[in-house]
Amino acid sequence: MRIFVYLLLSFSFSFCYETKLSNSIEDFLNINYKLNEYNIKSDNNDSIFSDEKKQLKSAKQDILASLPSLIAMQKDENISSEIKTQKDLLLSQENKDISASSKVLLELKLASLNLDYNFYETVFALKKLFLQNASYKEMKDLLERAILSNNVDLSIYKDLQANLNFDVDKQSKYLNNKINSYDEILSFLRDNAHSFENNLLFSSLKLDSIISYINSFFSFSYVNIGKIVLCVLVLIFFDVLKHILPNAIYFILLQIFFKNKLINKEKQAELKEIFVNKNKKIVRLILFVYSLGICVNIVYYPAPINLDLSSVFYITYIVLFTWLTLGLLDSYGIILLAKLAKKSGKKEVANLIIKILYFFIIIVATLFILAKLGFNVSAIIASLGIGGLAVALAAKDIIANFFSSLILSFDDSFNQGDWVKIADVEGTIVETGLRKTSIRTFDNSLVFLPNSVILNSNIRNYSKRKMGRQVKISLGLTYDSSSKQLEDCANDLRAYLRNSPLVAQRDDSAIKYGDYRSKYRQNFVSIDDLEGYKNSFYVYLSEFKDSSINIELDFYIKAVDKESFVKAREKIMLDIMAIVEKNKLNFAFPSLSLYMEKQS
Repeated sequence: MRIFVYLLLSFSFSFCYETKLSNSIEDFLNINYKLNEYNIKSDNNDSIFSDEKKQLKSAKQDILASLPSLIAMQKDENISSEIKTQKDLLLSQENKDISASSKVLLELKLASLNLDYNFYETVFALKKLFLQNASYKEMKDLLERAILSNNVDLSIYKDLQANLNFDVDKQSKYLNNKINSYDEILSFLRDNAHSFENNLLFSSLKLDSIISYINSFFSFSYVNIGKIVLCVLVLIFFDVLKHILPNAIYFILLQIFFKNKLINKEKQAELKEIFVNKNKKIVRLILFVYSLGICVNIVYYPAPINLDLSSVFYITYIVLFTWLTLGLLDSYGIILLAKLAKKSGKKEVANLIIKILYFFIIIVATLFILAKLGFNVSAIIASLGIGGLAVALAAKDIIANFFSSLILSFDDSFNQGDWVKIADVEGTIVETGLRKTSIRTFDNSLVFLPNSVILNSNIRNYSKRKMGRQVKISLGLTYDSSSKQLEDCANDLRAYLRNSPLVAQRDDSAIKYGDYRSKYRQNFVSIDDLEGYKNSFYVYLSEFKDSSINIELDFYIKAVDKESFVKAREKIMLDIMAIVEKNKLNFAFPSLSLYMEKQS
């Protein structure tokens, strides 16, 4: 916040727009004329004059970007009057006895002045709407009408070329350039009419009066103290609001959903986690960015905000609100879907809905951002059709690996550092690239697998276990063991596993160790299997082998990392030996008994 206040002190100077609007428009017309000339000269070879055309196009974009501010701040509104005076002067010549060439030339000049007059009348009408705090739709409608009326029929003069002593084509080219240039400017203003709407905030809150009142106490020429003070107040207000708003929302939700109902502290804590803590960070960030947006509007006032800066804020809002939407879906949305799954019994459908919603939200947000950056979204979508098919057939392996990498990145099948086994390759994931994934095997080799191969293979991820690594032990006991000894030994082993802190127990589950989402997600997915919790154990007398009677132990050690696992397994095995010794039993080993028949 301190940094931004410093920036405000640096930038809150009185804006001075000395450049006349008419000069910028004239520059724009000249640039377009030169571009047309270069296009004709270069013929079909685009490399000729490419640098010159690139510079001219850049200059065009600079002029267009400056137009909203120039129009809003333009003080010279006598342009229309000057054009009207010139028109009247030419019209006075119309009734005089002049040659056919002079008459046609006069008409062409009048057509050019009419174009100028209508254009500037539209521009100043737009400024008037801006100062009157008109809506985006009103300004857009004005510009749409102006675009439709911006035309001159030049075909009537072409047949007269043979009888005239001047080049009609040259004059027509000049007028066409003016028509196209005005169309381009008006279309740009129509597409960016929202940039003129920021005055609505000032009029509704009377911020301009506040700025003027504060400035009345100071006499600085170049620093607008009123704007600085107002910006600081806005930042302080939203800084306080971002601490109050989450708790206020939580209180309102309690009143709406649990009015006159008693809820315990555990339920209150859960609700606060779901509705407040989960989304508190993003809500505060949105408020902070919004306060910065207001301050930027204050700094630029009465001119519209810079279009590039407006685009930055627009994209930032899209990202932040997408983040908030995903957060709400991950908190409150998951509860609603859990209840739906519980009622319908269709767990798979509910789970699929969540994934589709995530994908849809991200795709829509991405398209909005691309559209704002100037990409033709319709063309992008269309290119995925027939044209995309030809490219896909030509480079199907490259594309298959690329899209496989995108799917693997979002699929959460594995992460960097995970211990996996894929297509008979076992090791640790090093990196997932755009074409291949590298795996470091346990003999320290580096193996590269194409992403499309991985996507079509069975992936065994050993690192996805949260709790429970399986151990199977078969105890072979000698045949001189009694049934009572074997039963007592099995019961002691069960009791040991049930009470051992090293062994996963029945209540060691995702519900116990997970967050609030686990409680609700269990209604539409096997949450223990999803999160990686295993907690069952079995002890049973299994079979009579040739040399032993076997007791099978099947259980899960809590630790999943190798070091903790092998230590726990060692401790459990020693304890099992002690239990066998306690019951006076002996371990069997492969043996062969030989019986000699006594002959008389």
